[in-house]
Amino acid sequence: MDAALYPERSNVPHQKSVYYKAFLDAANAPTVPSNPLNIYVKSIVRVSQGLFRITLAGNGRNLVSHRPAYNVNAAGVVRFAQPGPVSATAAGELTVDVLLVDASAAVQDPPAANANNFLSGETVLAATGTV
Repeated sequence: MDAALYPERSNVPHQKSVYYKAFLDAANAPTVPSNPLNIYVKSIVRVSQGLFRITLAGNGRNLVSHRPAYNVNAAGVVRFAQPGPVSATAAGELTVDVLLVDASAAVQDPPAANANNFLSGETVLAATGTV
């Protein structure tokens, strides 16, 4: 095994970590900050109530992990980000879904816009393999 292929503290060859952030506003389209954030993210879109799809730029790689988090700043609102299905588009791009769920595990839209309401996370990819 060639240790030079592996990043420090990783057992994944040619690992790439993709971080993302989007501001969510109820049933409206997410606001996605640009460079330097999200440079490996092609799009973040609202698919349906509480379901958001992240399309990563470039050809699909082997998904190692996906860890979304939702920061909410609204009194009495409980929401958690849950990883959803992963797939590849016809163009070979990787898509990862995120569901926002409440305390009863029901999928819910986020509350109204607030600068402190945002979805963020990390997707770890390996250079080889398929979705």
